[in-house]
Amino acid sequence: MAEMGRILYHFSSFLHLGKWLSGGFLQLLSWPETGRSDLPSTFLFVMEALSKMIEGMVDGGLLHGFSVGNGDLNISHLLFVDATLIFCGAHLGQVQDLRALLLCFAVVSRLSINLAKSKIVPVGATPDVEIFASTIGCKISSLLMKYLGLPLGASFKSERIWNDVVERVECRLAAWKRLYLSKGGRLTLIKSTLSNLTTYFLSLFPLSTKVANRIEKLQRDFLWSELGEEFKFHQVNWSTVCTPISGGGLGIRHLLKFNQALLDKWLWRYQNEREAFWRAVIDSQFGEAWRGWCSNEVQGTYGVGLWKNIMSLWGTF
Repeated sequence: MAEMGRILYHFSSFLHLGKWLSGGFLQLLSWPETGRSDLPSTFLFVMEALSKMIEGMVDGGLLHGFSVGNGDLNISHLLFVDATLIFCGAHLGQVQDLRALLLCFAVVSRLSINLAKSKIVPVGATPDVEIFASTIGCKISSLLMKYLGLPLGASFKSERIWNDVVERVECRLAAWKRLYLSKGGRLTLIKSTLSNLTTYFLSLFPLSTKVANRIEKLQRDFLWSELGEEFKFHQVNWSTVCTPISGGGLGIRHLLKFNQALLDKWLWRYQNEREAFWRAVIDSQFGEAWRGWCSNEVQGTYGVGLWKNIMSLWGTF
């Protein structure tokens, strides 16, 4: 992929053509024929049509994605609701064909792409990226970037990728909230910080002891301290606090153990989700072993670290 150069085109929302709301905001998915808004099934139908259009361009040789592993699997685009990634070669002809595709999609679906939130990302040696961006009419970005809240292009072991998580936990456990919450209320709020984004990251990236200690310190201080900077002795050992309620603890999840359990789940999912697209990517890259119970041993050092780390847990799974 890096040798020939590729273009990653990302757009994350659509603008409805011609229907404006008061205050200058755009209403998403409000068809003039029905007057209804928020039609998820209709939107999925439209995005499926876009997917088929892209596949048709690839089959016709007009767009080229990138090959995974032995070349049996080619990925040209990824769709999740309205967050879309399209991969193509770093050639002006392919970029022009991509623009034509997007214009046709806009005419057929009566949706246009929000260029203010669209980016073109060069991958590898990519000359003339400014020409590509002006052809489509979008911005130029680079890796590191975010897709569905996760960093693309970052080292999976980098502590920087956890900065957003730590900041969000710090915001949720702001010191002033201690004044208005009982111990039970504080405990409930602490448990809620492990939902959504935090669990999202814990399910994919290995958590370092340093980052875990930062988050747990925020949790401990919020549970036991009062407003102010004065030191206060913790009434219960933190390991006891992290013990399940049935075992006499408070049921707060131990971050490192929770992280390992979520990573272990990928090994369980590999065995059970044999038709999943993500498994097809793993199999194409590394091959399967033991009649599909796990993948082959991961070799190499570049671009394989994430799954290599998950496979390292196989011995204790």
